[in-house]
Amino acid sequence: MDKLINFIGLLFTFLCSLSLARGLFISRKEAIELGVPRWAGESNEENLKLPQVQDRLRQKQWGIIGAILLFIGFAFQIIGLFIFF
Repeated sequence: MDKLINFIGLLFTFLCSLSLARGLFISRKEAIELGVPRWAGESNEENLKLPQVQDRLRQKQWGIIGAILLFIGFAFQIIGLFIFF
């Protein structure tokens, strides 16, 4: 049972690393779209539609998911260490 809990902890830690690195893997098309300068809109609603802003919001979302998975992974590893030690 302790090996299963340790495996689950490591799995969540691995999934965390993938979600945190998600923002680093973009295509050439996406890089060009994000890198081209644009004028800002008049309102926040217009600015939220800009590709750069959308990319940052997507990175934030994956960062939050990664942090949650990291916490779950470490929790399982700690539980596996102390309960079955």
